[in-house]
Amino acid sequence: MKDISHLISIKKKMVVPLLFIIIFSYFLFIICIAYFPEFLGQQFFNSTISYGIVFGFLLILIIFIVTLVYVFLSNKYLEPEIKKITS
Repeated sequence: MKDISHLISIKKKMVVPLLFIIIFSYFLFIICIAYFPEFLGQQFFNSTISYGIVFGFLLILIIFIVTLVYVFLSNKYLEPEIKKITS
């Protein structure tokens, strides 16, 4: 039982900061859409792309990076604990 509680604590230490990053970036994007639509509609360096599209792409990139970090940390810390419990 001690091993399972240790596994849960490791998972919480990994998931909570990553979840905070995703939620914070998503709500920051939504707040920018709600309160600064004129800024997000401006053209990015005189191109056909607006700041809103750039920030949306960065949001997708952040989520992708957080997923990669979770997979890396899971393979490094969670998988050995799971193998130790199941063996």
